[in-house]
Amino acid sequence: MTQKNKRTRIQSKSIEGVEVTQTESTQSEKTEVKIENERDKWTLDNGEFDWDGYGATCPTKMRKPNPHIKTQEGDKVFSREPYAQDFYDQLVNAHKENEFVHKLKVGEIYDGKVYGVNEKFATIDVNYRQLVFIHLSKEDPQYRNVTPGEEVSVLITEGTNDDTRAHITGTISGGMKQRIFKDLRAGIDSADTAWTGVVKEMISAGGYVVNVQGVDCFMPGSLAGINKLHNFESIVGTEMYVVPVSFSQERGTLVVSHRKYLQAMIPVEISKLRENITERVTGTVTGTAKYGVFCEFNTCLTGMIHVNDLDQETFKRHKSQSIKPGEEVEFLIKEIVSNTKITLTQKTLEEANPWININERYKVPSTVKAKVKAVKDYGIFVTLEEGIVGLLHISEVGEDLIKVFKNGDDITVQITRIDAETRKVFLKLPS
Repeated sequence: MTQKNKRTRIQSKSIEGVEVTQTESTQSEKTEVKIENERDKWTLDNGEFDWDGYGATCPTKMRKPNPHIKTQEGDKVFSREPYAQDFYDQLVNAHKENEFVHKLKVGEIYDGKVYGVNEKFATIDVNYRQLVFIHLSKEDPQYRNVTPGEEVSVLITEGTNDDTRAHITGTISGGMKQRIFKDLRAGIDSADTAWTGVVKEMISAGGYVVNVQGVDCFMPGSLAGINKLHNFESIVGTEMYVVPVSFSQERGTLVVSHRKYLQAMIPVEISKLRENITERVTGTVTGTAKYGVFCEFNTCLTGMIHVNDLDQETFKRHKSQSIKPGEEVEFLIKEIVSNTKITLTQKTLEEANPWININERYKVPSTVKAKVKAVKDYGIFVTLEEGIVGLLHISEVGEDLIKVFKNGDDITVQITRIDAETRKVFLKLPS
């Protein structure tokens, strides 16, 4: 019965097998023609299939997404196959690893890698269906010697998505400059990144043009160093680290500071200085005052030599006001009070700071002759030598005996303890 029904259905429009074969052949030809016409409809001029156009007409609106598939926002999965979730997850991960660019826009910047290089051109792969061509002769010298695999930023200059036959061209120089410009602007708020720049020239308004990896920035003279420069032209042509500090919307100019970088380096240099505090240092005079000479040293540190710590020759020149900014001087570190306050001396360390090596000069216990410096209710301050003062506590003297001593009196004391770090000497009367 089933066979009869099948035969009846097939032979409903034919009597003999030949006619049936002809009918099937005709139907097949019609189907092939229909498919070819459909392909022609979505075939581009270059012979490629227009998947974007075809996908736009796909009647997925009539289908319902699979509600059991976990997708990212905006994604829909219509498949009901058991492997649909795994397949979707694999697609998402592959998309994250290799972000594909669907459209390129003239004037936009894209990151990519150098694909190939010859004498005239370089091609850049920006994860688009076409490579971006670079005319090397039009590039800045620093970007003409790119090598395959090198990561670059490209500014698209010609070529559209509508004209697939045209070559897409761009510029590495423009792309890198704009990328660096954006990064510099973004770094203003954090101020935690220093960039290498070259001081191109001085400008009449006061300041410098600093080229930071192809981007011209402005640096005011006051931000060119920790202290005022003694020779403003001395830094032209030099390379230095700068930090972006502001952006002038009106002029479209980035303002950078070398001073900001130097200030950030002070704690590091102070730490190094403490490790070699007994070594002689050469610095540069930045200015003078009635009470001393200011010196810059170790790139970013500033200290002062008090008039009492100047050697005889420098003292005479200071008195005659003949010391000029920019002169080199030698000195020792007398004391690091803080990151911003360092005292210097041109005398020997023992002369300038008697606390250095004090344990070698005074033994504990030992008896020494000294002078009373001051008498207080809680004890007597005693001068062992210039700059070294110890305390004879009232518990060691007694309330009656303490009243006998006056300032300037000679006294013999015994040293019981020396704390060079806190600069304290503890005394008692010899038994």
